[in-house]
Parts: sequence; C-alpha cells; structure tokens
Amino acid sequence: MLSRRWLINFLLLVLIVIFTYIGNRYGVKIGYQPENSITNLKPEDIQTVAIQTADSNFALARKGSQWYFEKPFRWPANSITLERLISIVNNETESKLTAAEIDLGPLGLQFPGAIMTVNNTRILFGATNNIGKRRYIMVGSTVFLLPDLHLHFITQGIGGLVDRRLLPRSISINSLKLAGLSLGKNEDGEWQSDTSGNVEVDRLTQLIDNWQTLDAGSIKIYNKNEIPLQKIIVGLEDGSEIEFYLMSIKPELIIARPDLGLQYHFGEKQYYDFLSITQ
Repeated sequence: MLSRRWLINFLLLVLIVIFTYIGNRYGVKIGYQPENSITNLKPEDIQTVAIQTADSNFALARKGSQWYFEKPFRWPANSITLERLISIVNNETESKLTAAEIDLGPLGLQFPGAIMTVNNTRILFGATNNIGKRRYIMVGSTVFLLPDLHLHFITQGIGGLVDRRLLPRSISINSLKLAGLSLGKNEDGEWQSDTSGNVEVDRLTQLIDNWQTLDAGSIKIYNKNEIPLQKIIVGLEDGSEIEFYLMSIKPELIIARPDLGLQYHFGEKQYYDFLSITQ
C-alpha cells in the first residue's frame, strides 16, 4: 500500500516537472489569455469615439471618467452606455474571414449601417446572420461574426447616448426660475425662494437635487411644432443661463431643451419632483 502511494506521488512530481518545463520553454502563460479579440484596444485606453450613420454624425471624447459629446453639441453623454458600446473592442470570436475572400454586399458591409471609430480604429456594422442573431462586423480587412449586442446603442440615436439627467452634477446651478417661483442661493450658499411663507431649505435643496440626479424615462427629439406651457430658466454659477420648456404635464411630464434639440420624458407624478415646492 505504501509503495503504491509513493508511486502515485512520484508520477505527480514528474508531471509537474514536465509541465513546468513546457511552460518555460514555450512561453505558456497560466490563466485566461484572450487570443481572438477583434482589436488590440482596451476600453480604458479609448479617448475618442466618432459614430456615423445614414441619419447622424456624433463625436465624443473622454475627460477623466466622464464622456462628453463634442458634436453636434457639447454636453455630457451617458458614460455607462458609452462604456457598454466600446466594450465591443474586447469581443472575441473564432468566426472570422479576410474581407478579400468574401462578397461584402450580402453581409451589409459594402454600405454598413453604422461606422464607429474608436481612437483611430474603424468598426463597421453590417447585417445580421439568420442563425443565432449574430452581426457581421469588419475591422480593417477582417470580417467577424459577433453577438448582436452593441449596434442598438447606436440605433437609439442621440437620445440613447446623451446623459439622461436634465442637468448632470458637473453643471453648477445658481438659480431656477419657474412660472410664479424663483429659487436662488443666499450668502450662506443655501437655497431660498421668493414665495410668501416659509419653505424648508431641505425641500428647496431636494428640488434642485432632483434636476441633477433623476433620470428621464426616455429622451426624444424636440418637437418644435408643440407650443410650450411655460419657460424655465436655470442660471449657472458661471453667469450663463439654460432655457428649458415645459411641454406637457399629462399624461407624462415633458421638459424640452431646445438648444440641444431634445426633450426629456418623465412620469406624470414627477411634476412635484421638478416644478413644485409642495409635496
């Protein structure tokens, strides 16, 4: 019994020595080593993104941990969505062909549905494959077949990529003027209103905070044909102002940003979150 156990241990020791030699001799690395990524880029190294479709042309840049639109306007983007979109650079697949070997037309790559340029690398989005809901992607002269997880972030348009808050935290608010209500900061930096009666500072602070933290349920293109119910003016600490329009209260609250060409859609009950100091 002892000799058998000794023999097993001896064989295990021999195998360890052999595998160690092979690893050192041929440079085998322990752990997961991706070999079939569609690019050599890392998402954290990407600083610029440009997106072209038949209907739009966007340019974005990273500043620290936040993404910003550079074109068609300058405004914070939805950084979570951008990170999900650019994660495509790490996708791996063994389904790939050289573009010269195939006809790009049937794959939707001769006239791609979208072109995304990350840093200096172009990624073309083609048609979907009938099996497995995978999409043809071309990087350089190579065509890949990937799970169709990324193009929908682009097809949502600018409303799917822009920050979903009315005024992100990076924007410093100094005043808020609504119909019959004006909020501003006193010498101590506390919010106060010009209404008769005492309104708790906490309630005023919460209202302003809602403008910077609550996400819209959806963001759509501004409907210029609708007549606004009222104008809302937000003063910033740098002295500039931003105009919003209250477009609708029911069946949903719609606040438009005409200079960006967007309108933010919220639930009807959120009127009290953004436009009223009563609860």
